Amino acid sequence: MFPINVVEKETNISKYLLRMWERRYSFPRPERDQKGERVYTSDDIEKLKLVKKLMEEGYRPSKIIDQALPELRELSKSFAANKTAPEADIVVLVTSSDLEEDVIRALGNHQVRKIIVINGQDDIQKLNLH
Repeated sequence: MFPINVVEKETNISKYLLRMWERRYSFPRPERDQKGERVYTSDDIEKLKLVKKLMEEGYRPSKIIDQALPELRELSKSFAANKTAPEADIVVLVTSSDLEEDVIRALGNHQVRKIIVINGQDDIQKLNLH
């Protein structure tokens, strides 16, 4: 069993928000220790993490909070599997070949149509972005 301050650190959800969800959605439903303090299970923490992740992806808390932990796991997996890179093409102009690898790393999962390294006037004349 974990006290609320540990849950706050583990989930990155504030104590205030945890208490608000408890009132508004009846979730989470922590037990109380001998001192009357809220204590949470590891399943509570996992569910809170999944709910937070899904909310960051656009789900409303009222639509997902009542779901059981296995359903949330599946929803999270299916969302991750269906997540695609942004549809917009990105064209990147890099002014130094030394920066090309750093730019590729910084772009991460984004769909990049073209990376062009510009070292001088000759390269600018070769540009054809259409």
